Amino acid sequence: MESPYVWLFYFFFREGVLVNKVILKNVRPFIDGAFQTPTTMNLVEGRWVDESIEGATEIDAKGALALPALFALGLDFQEPLRDDIYTFQNGYTAMRRGGFYGGIYESTANPIDNVQKLSAIQQVFSKSGLHLSILGAFSKHHMCEQLSEMLELASCGVCGFGDGNHLNATTRFLRLAMEYGAMTSKRFFFLPLDLSLRCAGCVHEGDVADVLGMKGIPRIAETIVVHTILETALFLNVPIHLKQITCSESLNLIEQARARGLDVTCDVGLYHLLFDDQAIFNLDSHYYIIPPLRTPKDKEALWDGLKRGVIDAISCNHTPVLRQEKEVNFEDAVAGAISLEVALPAIWSTLVDHVGERRALDLLSFNPAKIASAMPQKIEKGTIVNLVLLDPKEQSQVTPEKLAGAVRNTPLLNAQLPSAIKGSYIHGVWTQV
Repeated sequence: MESPYVWLFYFFFREGVLVNKVILKNVRPFIDGAFQTPTTMNLVEGRWVDESIEGATEIDAKGALALPALFALGLDFQEPLRDDIYTFQNGYTAMRRGGFYGGIYESTANPIDNVQKLSAIQQVFSKSGLHLSILGAFSKHHMCEQLSEMLELASCGVCGFGDGNHLNATTRFLRLAMEYGAMTSKRFFFLPLDLSLRCAGCVHEGDVADVLGMKGIPRIAETIVVHTILETALFLNVPIHLKQITCSESLNLIEQARARGLDVTCDVGLYHLLFDDQAIFNLDSHYYIIPPLRTPKDKEALWDGLKRGVIDAISCNHTPVLRQEKEVNFEDAVAGAISLEVALPAIWSTLVDHVGERRALDLLSFNPAKIASAMPQKIEKGTIVNLVLLDPKEQSQVTPEKLAGAVRNTPLLNAQLPSAIKGSYIHGVWTQV
């Protein structure tokens, strides 16, 4: 099979923008749990080397931070959305601009429920120059009526099994799926949301929904499913991951399950940390995400969960949505938001203030990789390095041209962010931002 690096280098050479020899001056790399004093990093063919490099691009980092590259949870490029709107290549570009060397990909449009589909998407991803782990579907077409080929999918390389963010299973089917999947030792990934309780809801059920006259989604739509999944997993001793937790009640259930010996990890969505349901008073459909933004008290509970170590990771849930499907009434819009290009500069400063630099990197890079059974990144001289260069003191604005593809569905569009990504060096290629 053709090497992904050969293909990647060919692509960039063809476009005339390949930079794989870089000298970063006055940069502060994260080594041994802390950012070091400014130094020079000679980067060539993916490695940090001692010797000088001829013909390298020199960049004055001006004291910027070199973070280990990030790992994204919740990738779905919605392919085929429309190839003139958003493509896999747009997704790869967004990852490099945002400093992500890899991520977990779960297709909702084309569930990976057999080895033929898995082989096809593996072939596509082999040319990305990125580390993309794939979630297989535990049911055919994510319909929760027939089991997928889990044993075959596991043997061919999926990192786990997911519900396509659409858990429509009876408790009996959930047990059958987890019991069968337990033979693979793979982790199950669930978005805990009772679809019958969600019904036509599009916002959190509470005061804001009442004022706006919108149908709400109650907390119990999440907590009932969390309880069911945890109890089933405890009964079968199956490792699980709960996606996009939004309230303290769910965190309490997770803590209790861990105390009883369950291997359970969980994440919180980027936008659930940045916003609450007060943001939807302007009726901007870019704030329409599922699960919904909840109350300021819920957001505070999520930050507390990060501090206490209950939450393992911060997820991106990068979901492109066509512009015409967002520029409608709030209730009629399609839920979802893109986040890869904006996640790090939007959250870094606040995250460090709350939990410190090491824990921040655990949440954005190290732990997400471990959840996917991928290799966490570290920066060390003489080794292969993947890094993102961040200036925590320089503000940056989210302009349309900074977003890959033709989608713009982020509530941060035109916002001023407290930090700025200056570039990334991922799998031997420098991307200037």
